[in-house]
Amino acid sequence: MPGAFTITTATNTVTLGPDRQGEAAFVVTNVSGRPIQGRALLTWQPPATDRAAWASVQGDTERVFPIAGTQQYAVKFTLPSTAPEGQHILRLDMQDVTSPDDVVQGQSVTLQVAAPPPKKPFPWWVVIVAAVVLLGGIGAFVLLRPKPATVPVVAGQSLVKAQELIAAAGLRVAEPLKAENSDTLAQGLVIRSEPAEGTTQARGTAVTLVASSGPATFPMPNVVGSAASAAVIALQQAGITKFALDRRYSETVPAEQVIDTTPGAGQLVTKAGEVRVAVSLGPCRRGILACRRVISPVLISPNLRFRNDMLRVPDQP
Repeated sequence: MPGAFTITTATNTVTLGPDRQGEAAFVVTNVSGRPIQGRALLTWQPPATDRAAWASVQGDTERVFPIAGTQQYAVKFTLPSTAPEGQHILRLDMQDVTSPDDVVQGQSVTLQVAAPPPKKPFPWWVVIVAAVVLLGGIGAFVLLRPKPATVPVVAGQSLVKAQELIAAAGLRVAEPLKAENSDTLAQGLVIRSEPAEGTTQARGTAVTLVASSGPATFPMPNVVGSAASAAVIALQQAGITKFALDRRYSETVPAEQVIDTTPGAGQLVTKAGEVRVAVSLGPCRRGILACRRVISPVLISPNLRFRNDMLRVPDQP
């Protein structure tokens, strides 16, 4: 319906910057005397179908206008770099949604598109200077860099000797030292270095020495009263892989049962420590001399599987 809206803008000209973006505001008022739903339309002058993406209404294009109601439409311009320089004219029209043929033409906005700034010539002198600086830096690094150092072999050495070897190699000893249990190296001897021996490091790199604190200790298992076969398994599971089974006659402890252990149950032992297990042969039924003689022990090792016949005295009937 003609005259249903008035359309004004305070910005008749929008000058777009180098990014070719800008914005204009249009004020639309319902003067129809009735509530109306209006739709904003963007029209280029002269009409052009290839410019639809150049401008867009921010927010809803369709809005409800009460009697004498006013709405503000913001139109954002985003022109591509291929858009020709000069002037481009855009008009905001309003359409009655219930009567699409009723379109009110609004004011026009002129877009001023400046020519893109000329491209600056590539500063080749910067590349040349950078290349000279880079080559000079590489040359200085190659000539002045310190020679790498090799971590010496320190395993098995005393801490004093290991520290001397580290310093002589152009490295330094890190503080504090590390300590670990070892079943093979005595307390105070070096187990290894970190970084490892033989690796190449920058001179002055800190090397950590890992020293032995001796074998780990643990309580002796209580196997007194157990069958000899069960005692062997219990000791091996605890980490004691080498020990002696002492065969003894006993009037009170049944044959093939453990009489006692050395060290006793609960005392601290090591995997490599000396452990002896006394196993009963039962009562002695032979002469006094035979019962008093010393019977050689059975030595248990990781490669020896225990059998009950090991407890038998060779010359016993």
